[in-house]
Amino acid sequence: MRQFILFATLCMTVASANAETYERSIDVTFPNQVAGLEFAGRKEFPQKELGVNIGYQRTGPMRGAIFIYSGGLSSIPSGTDGTIVKKHFEEVIREVKQLESQGRVRAVNLSKVGEQVTTYPGCGPQFIWRTYEMDLGEEVATAYTYLTAMKNNFVKLRITFRKDLPNGERDAAQFVQQMRKLLGACKN
Repeated sequence: MRQFILFATLCMTVASANAETYERSIDVTFPNQVAGLEFAGRKEFPQKELGVNIGYQRTGPMRGAIFIYSGGLSSIPSGTDGTIVKKHFEEVIREVKQLESQGRVRAVNLSKVGEQVTTYPGCGPQFIWRTYEMDLGEEVATAYTYLTAMKNNFVKLRITFRKDLPNGERDAAQFVQQMRKLLGACKN
């Protein structure tokens, strides 16, 4: 359990909690709750190109993080089709796999399916995504990483929960769906 908390802290590293926060770079106000996960805080990274991290969590544990950043690029095409976005997603997944070689987790097992692109109907952005499991020693965590681009920023979602958490996959999907609608300024 201690290693899961350490991993979640590394993924989240958020500041003290507020009721909600406005992110000017993409013109979105993040509410105090998304899909049953409570706002856990916002962290602005010292290097401007690394942007911000907005965290959500609930007991169980389940954690969701939204990273909004430019990566130092001045122009990032919106959506998931651009070469820049696709290459960046490959880099994001390589970084996840490096957690194992750095000794931060025992093992990272990427899904055999590989990267996929969402095909959600209606309003909101689509994402490139991949799932994986991390052996934390005392337990195994399931994680999903999603990436899209909007308003010259990468927007990365990461949802992590204990593999044995009842309804974990369903709750993670609800978090992504609600976050998608929020990012898209959807009415419903």
